[in-house]
Amino acid sequence: MAQARLHVPSEAWFDAVLASATVEKVYDEDGSLAGWWAENSICPGASAYGATHEEARTKLREVLGGWVLLGHELGHPIPSIREDEIATPA
Repeated sequence: MAQARLHVPSEAWFDAVLASATVEKVYDEDGSLAGWWAENSICPGASAYGATHEEARTKLREVLGGWVLLGHELGHPIPSIREDEIATPA
């Protein structure tokens, strides 16, 4: 049985997913800042933790690459993002 060819999303897809990701502070029990948590609801299960806001976003981008590959192996579709939803930096 032939395996379906992997469609790798464009950089614009990754940029759009990151642009709409939530990045929130994580606190220790004593109330001090422990780090940052990043995720995007359109990619269930793809999340990342980092010591800084930027590190969490960078790690999320890496996680998304693996998320796409695993989804392909499991036969899950890649969520589409319309062109008009892609955020561009100001």
